[in-house]
Amino acid sequence: MERRTARISKEPEVRRQEILDTAMDVFMEKGYEAATMRDIAAAMHVVPGLCYRYFESKQVLYDAVVRQYVRDITAPMMLLLEEEDDTLDGFLDRMQGHFCGMDKRERYHLFFHKKENHSLHQLLSAQLCEALKPYMEEKLYQMNKKGLTDVECIPMAASFLLYGAWPVIQDDGYSTQEKAKGIRGLMEQVLKPR
Repeated sequence: MERRTARISKEPEVRRQEILDTAMDVFMEKGYEAATMRDIAAAMHVVPGLCYRYFESKQVLYDAVVRQYVRDITAPMMLLLEEEDDTLDGFLDRMQGHFCGMDKRERYHLFFHKKENHSLHQLLSAQLCEALKPYMEEKLYQMNKKGLTDVECIPMAASFLLYGAWPVIQDDGYSTQEKAKGIRGLMEQVLKPR
């Protein structure tokens, strides 16, 4: 008598998330270049066609993983930027504390910080800055309005603060505390009223 395995049917969003999570695990294990859609399907114990039903290629799947990762990483920072502040020091204290609490603890930190994934990390960094920029701009508008800062060109300052911090954040030659202190000092120089 032939034994048949039962087909497991899952809600589309549940299945899609399962593919995203498994893909990132496979990318971490094998590296992006070496990983294939067949590897991802095998790790899930499904046929490759199922993965292709949700994502037309490995690149499309990877892009979806990065978008989700950007949302996950930026969500707490967006909430932080939306909070009210009564002093510039209070704002900088919260930013510094958040950074010290998160640095190197991101879910896929090891994958993006592998030497061979440098170009992928650069793209991720740009997407993170892009996602945070409107929140940083709004924060600077609110701080200007309260007299906590007197930034003349808010869009330029927001870009400078975000994109300028990334090379420091990525530099493993500094400890988390050194990075946080240095970035805080630079932010203070840019934001402190003259």
